[in-house]
Amino acid sequence: MQVFCGLKGSGRSRRAARTGRLIWRIVIMRRTLGIFEAVRAASTLLIVQVMLVGSTAIQAAPRLPTAAGVWKQVDESGKVGALVTITQEGDVFVGRLSRLFLEPGDDPNPVCENCPGDKHNRPVLGLVFIEGMKQFGLDYNGGTVLDPDTGKTYNAKMSLSPDGKKLTVRGYLGLSVFGRSQTWTRAE
Repeated sequence: MQVFCGLKGSGRSRRAARTGRLIWRIVIMRRTLGIFEAVRAASTLLIVQVMLVGSTAIQAAPRLPTAAGVWKQVDESGKVGALVTITQEGDVFVGRLSRLFLEPGDDPNPVCENCPGDKHNRPVLGLVFIEGMKQFGLDYNGGTVLDPDTGKTYNAKMSLSPDGKKLTVRGYLGLSVFGRSQTWTRAE
């Protein structure tokens, strides 16, 4: 098996080997046929190379953006309440509150007093409140979202815009129609 550019047995290595053999044949043809035929064969080789490169570029699919990153959590009134950091952990995405924008007079270190289980009385800053989101293209399903104010957990889904700059997060009970959505913007 040949190795080319670190890719064993790839289509590139086979094409490179074929191209090398073709060039060698052109050199031999120049000696036997003359310069005119060799130039014509070389131009044919150039056309074949351009077609191979073009087909490779067409086959390469554009990479989809992911929800991983830092997002501005914006409520229905347009106020930024927090920065949320979404990361991929294995095959699921999770979201943590990474910065809070508190009102004057609010507790500077709030805890999740109403949260269930191991999240009870944990600091809200750093709290994992989005869990288990599985990616399907630009959509994320199968997860949950925790409301730190009430301690209630809802089914959740997210949808990423094609440009990767807006994330719509929807929390719901039972059916998706019985819920509410927020659209977050990616922090620059």
